[in-house]
Amino acid sequence: MLNKNFIRTGTAIVEMDRIKEMCGNPKFLARFFSPDEIRYIVSRGMSNSLIAENYCAKISFAKAIGTGMRIVKPSEISILRDRLGSPLLITEGRAKMLEERENYIINLSVAHCRNYATASVIITKGPTA
Repeated sequence: MLNKNFIRTGTAIVEMDRIKEMCGNPKFLARFFSPDEIRYIVSRGMSNSLIAENYCAKISFAKAIGTGMRIVKPSEISILRDRLGSPLLITEGRAKMLEERENYIINLSVAHCRNYATASVIITKGPTA
């Protein structure tokens, strides 16, 4: 029997020192993060762990959709937190168009330790009309 479940995954890990170094370039934040994300990051004291988790989440999403960053711009993917601190992945532009067209349900998990941050994205397809 053929399994018709659609599941795609993406995962990424980054060294915190690499993110700290990249944050020294003002163009990095402007190119890689949405205005809403930048406001959130600034409100949290420019936390390297938060920036690294968000960076990993964007890379993980791009891997899960199978296009990398060729089709979707990093700034079209916002990683914010709900009131309990759980990460939310919000899409805009081409990323939103792809999410809606393919009826994706996106699940995101992020974590960090002293030296590394990581994120995993699992995408499934919702019911079709």
